[in-house]
Amino acid sequence: MQKSNNFFFSKILYKSIYNIQNSIIGKLNDVILDFNASKPMIKAIEVKIGGRLSYISADFLEVYNDGEEKYSVKMNTSSINVMPYPENEFFLAKDFLDKQIVDINGRKVERVNDVRVGIIQGKWCVVAVDIGLRGLLRRLGFEYSAIRISHIIKKEFRNTLVYWDNVQPLSTGIPNLQLSTSMNKLTTLHAADIADIIEELDKQSQITLFHVLDNAKAAEVLEEMETESQLNIIDTLPDEKASDILEIMPSDEAADILEEIEDTRVEKLLEQMQTENSSEIRELMEYDEKTVGSVMTKDFISFLPDITVEKALAYIKTNQHPKEFSHNIYLANNNNKLIGVVTLFDIIVSEADNKLYDLMNANFKRAQDEDKIENVMEIMQKYNLHEIPVVDENNDLVGIVSLNDILNEYIRLRRIPA
Repeated sequence: MQKSNNFFFSKILYKSIYNIQNSIIGKLNDVILDFNASKPMIKAIEVKIGGRLSYISADFLEVYNDGEEKYSVKMNTSSINVMPYPENEFFLAKDFLDKQIVDINGRKVERVNDVRVGIIQGKWCVVAVDIGLRGLLRRLGFEYSAIRISHIIKKEFRNTLVYWDNVQPLSTGIPNLQLSTSMNKLTTLHAADIADIIEELDKQSQITLFHVLDNAKAAEVLEEMETESQLNIIDTLPDEKASDILEIMPSDEAADILEEIEDTRVEKLLEQMQTENSSEIRELMEYDEKTVGSVMTKDFISFLPDITVEKALAYIKTNQHPKEFSHNIYLANNNNKLIGVVTLFDIIVSEADNKLYDLMNANFKRAQDEDKIENVMEIMQKYNLHEIPVVDENNDLVGIVSLNDILNEYIRLRRIPA
């Protein structure tokens, strides 16, 4: 037998454990992981002795194999350190095998079929997760049968490993367990990827994952989710957190979500928002869902036409703007009547003392807030417009709408039974 410095966990699970005199102590029933290191470290072993479970330190754990994938486990010490019953600890077999994880690199949810363990700085650590069929068959005892079949049909039968640096563990059901790096790995992904991942999870894991996102990231992710998932998440949030997240979102997106929530809670959520934000959302919620007003956003920039390029740029540079910042600047008079549009590019390349009305285009397309979504979509497609300003019946500038929002809403409405 030769000493191993790495192995698949299924190879030693339920194997006999020998002491330094080569007498059997018991069977390895599970191991306890410590997540305080960069990779989860085995800190203790659950040993089954008859019908009783005991817990011993993993400091002197050694693993041997015969060169043909048969493994044995040994505690190479004359004084085995027996530990008290572990409270709120993370067990590898019980709490991790068959559970869901996120493959950060692949941007998808996977199932843990086995775990690769190796020695790092003298400690046994989890180095990779096997998410493939071979890992599952290995645990079930059919790995070698599958290998023989693969040789016959001349098809490669490989392990499918996700290295720990790309693994994001999810909920464990263990109170107060702080997994390594919390959810830091996950939050490096694009909001749309996180939304897709959340929607693949079971309900409890969805809740756990979403609740650890900060409000800004949570707002981005919620915006990317399907309506049913949005409502499931909002339903689990306290009113204060839900209102904070909705307030960060574009007002039209927040209004769409609130339209699907019962009125009594809608009022509670709106009352906790700043008056300006809640007023915008209330206004959008008054529109029929088939009209442009229901999907327009009030996050846009408008100026008086006699302002100079220098002052316009100074304002743009020193003020916060929505994530999806428009490349069009709208011009309205003192009575908020829409009179023209100028592109951000035109402003940037113009002389500082130029007036915006000298740069504006007065011949442009606009939509009215009560126009049907499908009609405006046809206009935008015909003239290749990425966005269009929205006015009310008095030609007051009340919002803008993007082609992306129009298309998404059109598709959503088509899915709803008449």
